[in-house]
Amino acid sequence: MNPRATLPLLLLAGALLAGCATETPSRADAAALPALEQRLADLEARAQRIEDINAIKRLQRAYGYYLDEGRWDDAADLFADDASLEIGFDGVYRGHARIREYFRTLGGGKQGLAPGQLNEQLQLMPVITMLPGGQQARGTWRAVSLSGQLGRDAFWSEGPYENLYVKQNGVWKIAGLHWFQTLFVPYEGGWQKSGDVNGGRFVGDRLKPDSPPSQQYKTWPGAFTPPFHFRGQYPGLLPLNPVAITGKASLQELSRRQASLALRARRLADQDTIENLQRIYGFYIDKGLWSEAAALFTDDAEIEIQGRGVFRGRERILAYLRAVGPEGLQSGRLYDQMQLQPVTNVAADGKTARGRWHLFAQLAQHGQFHEWKTGVYENQYRNESGTWKISRLHLYPTMITPYEAGWGKQSLPASRFEPSLAPDAPSPRASTYDQAFVTPYHYAHPVRGARTAAQATAPKSSLDGPQLAAALADLERQIARTEDRASIENIQTAYGYYLATLLWDELAALFAEDGTIEIALRGIYAGRPAVRRNLNLYGQAGLDDEVLHNHMQYQMVINVMPDGNTAKLRSRALSMMGNFRKSSMWMGGMYENEFVKINGRWLFRKDQQINTYFAPYETGWKDLAQRAPPGITASNPPDRPPSFLFDLYPKNFLAPFHYVNPVTGSAYREGGPPAR
Repeated sequence: MNPRATLPLLLLAGALLAGCATETPSRADAAALPALEQRLADLEARAQRIEDINAIKRLQRAYGYYLDEGRWDDAADLFADDASLEIGFDGVYRGHARIREYFRTLGGGKQGLAPGQLNEQLQLMPVITMLPGGQQARGTWRAVSLSGQLGRDAFWSEGPYENLYVKQNGVWKIAGLHWFQTLFVPYEGGWQKSGDVNGGRFVGDRLKPDSPPSQQYKTWPGAFTPPFHFRGQYPGLLPLNPVAITGKASLQELSRRQASLALRARRLADQDTIENLQRIYGFYIDKGLWSEAAALFTDDAEIEIQGRGVFRGRERILAYLRAVGPEGLQSGRLYDQMQLQPVTNVAADGKTARGRWHLFAQLAQHGQFHEWKTGVYENQYRNESGTWKISRLHLYPTMITPYEAGWGKQSLPASRFEPSLAPDAPSPRASTYDQAFVTPYHYAHPVRGARTAAQATAPKSSLDGPQLAAALADLERQIARTEDRASIENIQTAYGYYLATLLWDELAALFAEDGTIEIALRGIYAGRPAVRRNLNLYGQAGLDDEVLHNHMQYQMVINVMPDGNTAKLRSRALSMMGNFRKSSMWMGGMYENEFVKINGRWLFRKDQQINTYFAPYETGWKDLAQRAPPGITASNPPDRPPSFLFDLYPKNFLAPFHYVNPVTGSAYREGGPPAR
C-alpha cells in the first residue's frame, strides 16, 4: 500500500467502524472520504497506464502482422493523420496519405503478397515508456525479418525501432515510426560473407520523400548504436503523480468505481496469465515434454495444423505430440518452438480469450536434417474454475525450408518432424507462403475497427467503509503485480539492447549492488563491480565496425513472488554474432533470472544464461560437432564456480524451470544438472 494513503485510510476505517457506514456519513466520515477517493483515483490511473501499454503492444504487433501479409493499407491506417514514417535511408514521409503511398510503393502498387513471396516481420523486445499526461508514449522494438521470393532470393534483416505513439479520442495510433537498419544480407553466406545489399533503401527513387533521412549512420558491416529512448534511465515503471479529484465523491459512488476497477484489474491479470501459459507451452514442447504440454489443454480441446488436420481431445493431442518423437529430452533433437508477438484479447466476462502468436522454429535431428519454420497461431483459451487453459490451438504454417537451402530455394509442405498420425478431421488448404495464404484475424483493425471494448457489468456494490478500504488494499496488490511484470519485461529487454550494443555501464546499472551474473559456464560474478568486470569478457565497451553482437531476449515467463519484492523470469535467448569475412554464429539458450525490488525499483538479483547451442552459420545444426560452453577465463576469473554444469546440443540439457505447471501445479523433476 502507498504510505501516502495509509494514515487517512486508517482514520476512515476507524470512523466507519464506529457505526458510520451510511449513505449520509458523519462529519468525521466526510472528512476522511477524500483520502479514499484519492487512493481509488490513483489506482484507476495506474490500471489505465497498464491498459495503455498493452494497447500499444497490440498496435505495433498488428503492424508486423500486416506487413507479413502485404496488407499495406491496413498498416498505413495504424498511423495518426500527422504521423511520420522513416524506414532505413528512404527518407521521411509525413502525413497519413504519404505514409499510405509509401507502403503501396513498397508493395509494388498491389495489396497482398505474390505466391512464393515471404515477408516475415517479427516485432520483438518492446520497451514502452508512457510520457507525462498519458496521451503519448515512446517505444523501442526489434524487428527480425525473413524476406525473399521463392526461386529467386532470400534475405535476413534486423534492426531496432524508436517509435512515438499518440492516443487520440481514446485510440492509440503510431505518431512516428523510425526503423534503423542494422543489416540486410542474403541468406546464402549471411552476415559473414556479405555486407548490406540494399544500402538501407527499400523504395529507392520510386517515391521521393518529404525530407531526407533524419540521421546518417552505418549499417553492416559498419557499427551503429541506436538512440534508445530509455538509455541512462530506469526502464521500469515509476510512480505516477496523484490524480486531481473533486473530493466530493460519495461512499456509494466510490464503491461502484471500486467494483468496476476490480473487473479491469482481473482482466489485466488474465492477460498476463494467458501469455505465460502459451509461452510455457512453447518451453515444454522445445524439450519434448509432451505430457506437460498436453496438460495445459482443456479436456475437449483441439489442435489444428492447417493443411494437415484436426486432433480432438486432450488424449488425442497427447498422441499427436508423442508421434513427433520420443517423450522427454532426446540427444540429437532440436525442437525450439519460439512463441512470439502476442495479440491477446480477453472476453469481458473473463471466461474466454483469444490470442494471435508468431511461431519461429529451429528444427533438427542430428546427422539427418535441419530446418527453419515460421507460422501464425490463432488460439482460444478458457477459464475453468479460475484456471486458464488452451481450448483450441490452430497453427497456420507459413514457411518450412531446409536450413541448407533457405526459403528462396525450397518450400517444404511440412517439417520432417511432422508425424503421420491420422487426424480426427481434415484441415483444408495449406497455408505456406507458396500459396499466398492470409491467416484469419480474431480481432478488428486496432484503429479503423476501434471502439469501446465491451465491459462486463460490475456487480452492484454497497460496501461499507472498512470493506471498501480492504478492497482497495487488495486492488493495490493486484495492480502492483501487473506493474511489476511490465517493469521486469522492460528491464530484461533493456538488458538485451545494452548487451547487443556493448553498453556495459548502462547494463551493469540494472543490477542490485549484490547482484550476480553467470553466463556460458564462465562462473558466478558477484556484486555490481564484478558484473561490470564480467562484461569485459565479451569485448570492451562500445561497438566496433565489422563486429555483430546482436543478443535478443523474448518469450518471457514472469512470476512475481507472494512477497511482492522478488520475482523470477524464464526467457528465450537468441543471438546473431560474428566478424565480417571471418566468422558468423547462432547462439540459442535460456535465461533463468531473479529480480529484487529495492526502493520501489526492480533490479537484477541473478542473471543466468544456460546455452543450448553455439552453431556456425555455415554449419547449422545437422552436423554440429559437440563442444563445451566457453567456460572460465583465467585472465578474468569469477568469484565462484558455475552453479551447475550443462551440455550443449547435440547432447542437450533441460534448464530447470522456476515454475510449476500452471494447470496441474506439478513441478517437472527430470532433466536437472547432469551427474559428473
